[in-house]
Amino acid sequence: MKTLLLLLGAAGVLAACSEKSPTPAAAPSAAAAPAMAPAPQASPPGAMGAAPATTPANSAGVRSIPLSIQGVASAGVTVRVKNIELGEDATVLKVSISYASRIASSTTMALTDTFLEDEKGHRLMLKRPESNRDLSIRDGDTMDGELVFLGAVAPGTTTLKLVFNESNQPDNVAGPGLVMQLPLPPRS
Repeated sequence: MKTLLLLLGAAGVLAACSEKSPTPAAAPSAAAAPAMAPAPQASPPGAMGAAPATTPANSAGVRSIPLSIQGVASAGVTVRVKNIELGEDATVLKVSISYASRIASSTTMALTDTFLEDEKGHRLMLKRPESNRDLSIRDGDTMDGELVFLGAVAPGTTTLKLVFNESNQPDNVAGPGLVMQLPLPPRS
């Protein structure tokens, strides 16, 4: 008799293990295969890079806060922050970034330093995605994804400042500067 044990791993991968009995078992028929659900497929990373997967082991220290905050730079950029995850090793923002301009065909949102800053001036720097290190975006496009900032937000922090392209002006078409205030509600 053959026993089938399914394990769901941290990455959502389905694996099968079997234990064989001393007597040979008949090979499974093709009709038996549909009874087992297919393994979940990992979604491709967003244009900005994907954050580490939240697993039961590391989700205990993660605080997720829904937000609906929009910032606009006069160069034609609109940034919407939809959610923030305050983790033990990283802070992750779920964002949507759109660009529309008649002046330049593309722009970059991380041409210079891009970071989160708390009230005391502590900065969490952007972990630049390998596939789009400067967060380039073309005219007429929208990028939906997660921005990962290295480090944890200090307990008691009530506001974070999200800074794109530090020291650049909002009308800089190569890399528009944009500063957004992100309020953090107290823990309940």
